[in-house]
Amino acid sequence: MLSKTRIPTDEELGKKDDDHRPGLRSGLTVGRPRWDMFAGIFRWRRRRVTLAVVLSGLLYLSLTSMPLLSGLWTPSAPWGDVYVPEQEPKGPPPAFTISGTGRGLKRKYAGPVRFYRLASSLNAAAHTGGYHPSNRNVLFAISNLKSASVVLPLACEMAKWNRNYVHIAFMGWDDVPISALLDFHGVDNASCPAMWHDARPDYMEYSNEARAESSVVAALMHINNYLHPQVAIMDDSAAEDPFFVRGIRTKTKMLSIPLIEIPKDRWRNFLWITRLDAGSLKSWHKPTIEVVLQLPSASTGGVFRLLKSLADADYNGVRPPWLTIDVAADADPSVEQYLKDFHWPPDDRAVAERSQFTIRRRVTDPATREGAAVRLLESFYPDDTLHSHVLVLTPNSELSPLFYHYLFYLLLEYRYSAYSDADGANIMGISLEQPAVLLDGRTKLPAFQVSDLHSSRYSDRFPEEENIPFLWQGPGTHAALYFSDKWTEMHSFVRNRIAKSYQQGANITAPAPVKPETLSSLADYMVELMRVRGYSLLYPGTNSLQSLVKLHNELRHPLETKDRAIPPENVLIPYSWPLHVALPFDGDLPEVAHLPFLDTDGNKVDHESATASAAVHADEFRETVGGCNGTKTMHRKAIHGGAEDLFCFGGADEDDLVEDGLAVSRSSFALPQNDENPD
Repeated sequence: MLSKTRIPTDEELGKKDDDHRPGLRSGLTVGRPRWDMFAGIFRWRRRRVTLAVVLSGLLYLSLTSMPLLSGLWTPSAPWGDVYVPEQEPKGPPPAFTISGTGRGLKRKYAGPVRFYRLASSLNAAAHTGGYHPSNRNVLFAISNLKSASVVLPLACEMAKWNRNYVHIAFMGWDDVPISALLDFHGVDNASCPAMWHDARPDYMEYSNEARAESSVVAALMHINNYLHPQVAIMDDSAAEDPFFVRGIRTKTKMLSIPLIEIPKDRWRNFLWITRLDAGSLKSWHKPTIEVVLQLPSASTGGVFRLLKSLADADYNGVRPPWLTIDVAADADPSVEQYLKDFHWPPDDRAVAERSQFTIRRRVTDPATREGAAVRLLESFYPDDTLHSHVLVLTPNSELSPLFYHYLFYLLLEYRYSAYSDADGANIMGISLEQPAVLLDGRTKLPAFQVSDLHSSRYSDRFPEEENIPFLWQGPGTHAALYFSDKWTEMHSFVRNRIAKSYQQGANITAPAPVKPETLSSLADYMVELMRVRGYSLLYPGTNSLQSLVKLHNELRHPLETKDRAIPPENVLIPYSWPLHVALPFDGDLPEVAHLPFLDTDGNKVDHESATASAAVHADEFRETVGGCNGTKTMHRKAIHGGAEDLFCFGGADEDDLVEDGLAVSRSSFALPQNDENPD
């Protein structure tokens, strides 16, 4: 007999008691057919029958429409797999009526998706290490022939640099063989050493929008399974087919693959991304930049000029920075009126629905250099000590339209590259200005030759290049980007140094002002930190007549904006120039270890000497400023983003101490590789 747990009871079926005759529950009613005993069993509600039918239909559809990758690998032996190709059907689908031609073809086919051409190319790319989630694979995806004319030059240029394995996948409606596509654009394996994938399913040219979008999603699933691309790159969404845009955005988001869109009509100005490796490109959406601008009480004309240059800059393809303006207590009324009508980001380049603009009005202005330094530091604190960076500008600056792409390019290369080493951890930030003199304001900065780079590859290829980027232990506070962890370390350093100077019984004075007092007051503290850590700023060079920032001499302010000497009048790099053309070495950024290095006094030193000198300065600082006289052999451990190891206030636990020479090392501040957290 069937169990009651398998048969719905009368109460479950919602029947009234008087609808049932006695004896039915026993299942043995005399004088009636035996099937009467099952009458109550099969009295299911109509909705349950309907639900069963619907579920069965959905199961059938899922089994028949599952995207299959024809010709992939079939397990046959413990030591390997067998590749079994299948024949792709030609012509229209069976019983399919064709109407229209070319791009006007009436696409109505909605059958199951199956890939016949994708398996062979994925199999051939096995050597790229796609089985591992972290690799060097970069995917370019295309949906139509017009976009191919934009994407192919970038993909082929990246393939030539040989930093990544470049894959190009075609996922469009057009029934054009890959070989014909390459011939049309004059591309061959020698000129474009990339790997090509025909990711179109069967009957693609007859597919309706829903099937075409599903095929993009399914193709990306297969590509990810076998290649694990670190990033996907596509043309501007307005140029690609809508089904392709929806599919690739949906699937890359699901797979956590960063998606980069080439800005419309600006691909030549975007060629700098072809010099980046997969590690940098994978981090495309990680860094954020906030611009901090402190407005003085005078020289309002420079403010308007700077804000205009900010608004006119090129933010195509990247997320515009946040903007914070710190207004002086007695600011000119014209500044208030200008800011009232000021919008950020610029309307035609905004990528956010809400404003990324903050105004802060001071109650009082700082009266000392120490107060001015604290005010500048307090204007920003990163919400992410790995990825939130700050660009500090003074009102006497005017920016090139390419300044932001330049900063973003160098930021991705020197902070997020898969090839980054410990040397990059000692870079404090990136300066936009081309310095002319040392910190004394008089001595001319040494000129660099291409032979000063610690690699012959640059002198062999670019023997006449004069604009040489370099590292300098000199703060650039007119227009400089500071990395998030270095800014938090500055917070820690200034906080502890001021606390030590006010400590009872301590004979500690404020840092000596940089002489003459031509730099921001924060430079006084920054020079000290650079010396004891071996930090430096990356400068773009000194000899180019085209620059990323122009400093105007007519603006002067006693606390923050006095100018040091600048080179003769230079010209800002225009909007029309591609960034890689404006940079030396065809936009190839030298490795940190290859860059020439200047110490604070302007002496050319090697990187190892700078590190050794920093250790000596750190020991001296701990004793003379940090109050660590009684702990000459032990001091606090260095913590990433902090400077507590340079000071002694008493009460430190044994676990917090380490022997001299071990606390501050290059490995202590090594950059995180992608998602790794150094903490």
